[in-house]
Amino acid sequence: MALWEQGGGNGFQQRKAGGEGDPNNGQRSAIKGVLTCTIRTILNAKHSEAENCFIYKYFKFNTVMIMGLIRDVNHEVNGSLAMYNLDDHSGGVIEIKWWHDDSGEPLKPLTYVKVVGQVKIFSGRAHVVAHHVSRLQSLNELVAHSIECVHASMAIRKQASTINGTNTNRNGFTLIQNAVINFLKTATTSEGFSVTEISTQLKQFNENQVRQTLEFLSGEGHIYSTTDDDHFRTGNNN
Repeated sequence: MALWEQGGGNGFQQRKAGGEGDPNNGQRSAIKGVLTCTIRTILNAKHSEAENCFIYKYFKFNTVMIMGLIRDVNHEVNGSLAMYNLDDHSGGVIEIKWWHDDSGEPLKPLTYVKVVGQVKIFSGRAHVVAHHVSRLQSLNELVAHSIECVHASMAIRKQASTINGTNTNRNGFTLIQNAVINFLKTATTSEGFSVTEISTQLKQFNENQVRQTLEFLSGEGHIYSTTDDDHFRTGNNN
């Protein structure tokens, strides 16, 4: 099974697996790319039936590349289906299903392997239908994979922070909190600004983010409501 890799420089790998004759090829989602991750990431992801994908933080995926230690093996009678319980010590074990020819030596428990495959839900639990399974040639591969997972996790966290406006500045406030406070400080009337006015001014954030931020800042005493629950100002408008 041919694979190609293209480093994206962001912790994710683009891989192509399978082709004509691949029984799983027609079932794949339009979402492209392979997420290099831990088993824990897969188990913590939410499955979206509407979008036909899994969602972890703000990243959508269907296909993953994982590495780990085979704990249990179950070979079907016809020899073409193998099921493995894979453990990567990240906080969970996941089942791998692999349809393959039986010409090679069967993989045994306590073997470290690399798996590329599509995540599926069966009986309410996630498992991976493998396109490719191979033994690790060196534990250095496992170390490199761990580094890739950390890099991918940092990229996801950075993306989530950008979307939520949660990058923290030196004063302890997030980007959106600073933006709201600084805008409210420009108020020249006792009424302050409405939620709509704040959202219109701070176009990089949506209204729901603005409302959540106003609720937090008000609860912490940094701002207060004025004529109604929709108008706010700070206590120190300099």
